[in-house]
Amino acid sequence: MDPNGELVERLRALVRLVRRIKQEGAGHHPVLPAGLVTTLTLIDRSTGCHAKELAAHAGLDPSTVSRAVGTLVAHGLVRRRADPADGRASVLVVTAAGHAVLAQARGWYGDLLSRALAHWDPAEVDALTAALGRLTADVEATLEASR
Repeated sequence: MDPNGELVERLRALVRLVRRIKQEGAGHHPVLPAGLVTTLTLIDRSTGCHAKELAAHAGLDPSTVSRAVGTLVAHGLVRRRADPADGRASVLVVTAAGHAVLAQARGWYGDLLSRALAHWDPAEVDALTAALGRLTADVEATLEASR
């Protein structure tokens, strides 16, 4: 039997849970189109980024990112600004409306986790946070090394 079989099953369950959280969250911040919180967050974390960089960072196909960005722009949550270094390119920037929607979404997600982890000891939360960070970094490094 595969020694990592249980871990794989737990990760699959976590992915399903993340999808469910995204669906539930979309109903609580209807201004933000479903599934675009992550895209908007990635744009917000930069001081402006190109769609190509966003696709690489998110691990998504550029056409998928292009559609997502188009939707965010159409909803007034992101704007395209001319790139001063390259007149042919544009930089993506979160608008004031986008920041307000992100604050609402972060509040909802934060409240959900606070309620779900209310009976956890802070050391358990810290240990989980560290373990997830390490797992993510190690899997990403392994994927990069196998290219």
